[in-house]
Amino acid sequence: RLLVGNVFVLTTLAADIFQQHSNPVFGDRLETVHEAEVFDAAQNLLSAQSVATSCSSCISLLQVIKNLSYISEGLFISTLIGACKRTGLDPMVCEGVIREQGPVLRHVIRTINVSGRDGHTMCASTLNSCPYPVVEPWNVTFPKAKPKHVRPPTPSGRELTVLHISDWHVDPLYESGTDTVCDKPICCRREFTNYENVTEPASVWGSYSCDTPITLLESMLEYIPTVADKFDFGILTGDVPPHEVWSTLPYNKTQLIVSSSYDLMHIHFDTPGLINTKLYPTIGNHEAAPTNLFPHNLSQIPKDEDKQFLNLTWLYQTLSESWDGWLESETTLQVVHNSGSYVAYPTDGLVLIGLNTMFCYNLNWWNIENGGEKDPNGIFDWLVKHLQRAEDEGKRVWITGHIAPGDNTCLHDYSNYYYQIVERYAPHVIAGQFFGHTHRDELEIFYKKDEKSAANAISTAYIAPSITPFNNMNPGFRLVFEFCQGSRHSTSSDDHLLYSVYKIDAETFDVVDSLTYIADLDKVEEWDEDGPNWHLQYSARDAYSSSRAKLGPKEPLSPAWWHNVTEAFEDNDSMFEKYYQYRSKSSPLRPDCDETCRANLICGIRAGKSEDRCDYQRDDMDQSLFAEYQRNPERYEYNKDLCSGLTH
Repeated sequence: RLLVGNVFVLTTLAADIFQQHSNPVFGDRLETVHEAEVFDAAQNLLSAQSVATSCSSCISLLQVIKNLSYISEGLFISTLIGACKRTGLDPMVCEGVIREQGPVLRHVIRTINVSGRDGHTMCASTLNSCPYPVVEPWNVTFPKAKPKHVRPPTPSGRELTVLHISDWHVDPLYESGTDTVCDKPICCRREFTNYENVTEPASVWGSYSCDTPITLLESMLEYIPTVADKFDFGILTGDVPPHEVWSTLPYNKTQLIVSSSYDLMHIHFDTPGLINTKLYPTIGNHEAAPTNLFPHNLSQIPKDEDKQFLNLTWLYQTLSESWDGWLESETTLQVVHNSGSYVAYPTDGLVLIGLNTMFCYNLNWWNIENGGEKDPNGIFDWLVKHLQRAEDEGKRVWITGHIAPGDNTCLHDYSNYYYQIVERYAPHVIAGQFFGHTHRDELEIFYKKDEKSAANAISTAYIAPSITPFNNMNPGFRLVFEFCQGSRHSTSSDDHLLYSVYKIDAETFDVVDSLTYIADLDKVEEWDEDGPNWHLQYSARDAYSSSRAKLGPKEPLSPAWWHNVTEAFEDNDSMFEKYYQYRSKSSPLRPDCDETCRANLICGIRAGKSEDRCDYQRDDMDQSLFAEYQRNPERYEYNKDLCSGLTH
């Protein structure tokens, strides 16, 4: 009843205020007789716990926010800030996030149908309070039908070594000796530390509740050349800036972090004796300022001169310049004119398609405004064109991006349409897909005809572990090797514990092994002046081969094999526990995983489409959350839902 009363009061008062503001007699005044009442009633509604548990409450909330959006930007933002503070979240975070994101949210909320599909999608994807709308039927158009009989390429026996790093998340303000316990999303900063009462001082090399110090990055970059004689190329799947989501503006602050990070990478990737190979990066949600907000086209941007930075031209130009030398000059132009997506050719026979996957992200508010747009920014048409060209020329393709299509943060419609493309061009064209974003070591399997069996498995998406320890993870990276004359590097002796690679066949470009490196942050006190104890965590081939998932000496890690591995996870407790340990990069802080958790994780591996996930919205047992929520479990349960997405 209180909720209904608040909605009624707000609707009436907001309409009254809107009329006053629209009346030339009153002008564009921010203060009216009723604004204080609106502010009070709105905050009561916004901080009601039911908005995260009831679909009707969430839709009512959106209607109130929409009504507020017509009054003034000032009242809109101040009301949301007040409501955010009432939930118990840190006032500085509330102020920063809403002042940065508020203008775009206000613009978007005014254009959408909050009681229709748009509103239900917003409530489903951000708060999980509404059922997700059924995917709108749409068939992607292909220039040619899929060939019925395609002869698979013959393995060459030659070896390629590929490095995969993701979620760099450098924090230039990280400082050793500061407190690792704070009420902000990330800690280990001077401004968040009471030096008279430091709970747990941050180490020189990093801490579980903090983003990546420069010392940890340099340690990793110096270590990587020791794990292989030669790297054929590397990929970076997004997210360079820190999780400072409340303070990304002015945009040149984020711009400087991005460009400086790539300057450091160029030193190591371009210098003989160091990593010395080309790196093919893709864009992550944290590269934007404000975080997550990637418009589909310039027509979305408000005309105000002071809001033109929202078009992200500055970001695409910065990335074009930062990626120069790794990408050809004509490819860097694609980055500028194609919203960060591009096509490159790392080696003969392989096409690498770097995708800006932000057009699927649930916290990119521009996606909600364009909910009816089937092909955002023409990305699917562009992708199909290059996949078709590769098929015609007999080439293989790797697709790289930040957010995997089966991730719970990828909107269902986009994910469904992307899946159609994979089903059309896999396995004969698409040899692999590579993503990041979750900070965990994971994968997704794609199937033809939605029949989830080994016989129908057609593609695998590898999701790389993060470099950042945030949140409660060990830092890690992955290398990829291919087959070499039917043999591979053994990991059974100490002499070979430095190999952490994807093994890629130089003809088929299939992954023959995936090896992951970590540093055990819980042993930081044992590290000497030489720094982190980087070491091989596991070889996928060695860890998961079993009687249930057999693998011949020359066979790649095929999608069918990975499906068999998931069946072993269902039947074999120790095999699943091994996966669950590796998934968090052996973090000692990982939570327990019961049978429901286990079933959800296995289902997630088999979900190349986000609509197929069994956990529906998020794995509550293992989701990265705001530090304040983690340290204050007595806070409202829905704080978790309100804030979890911002921390990726």
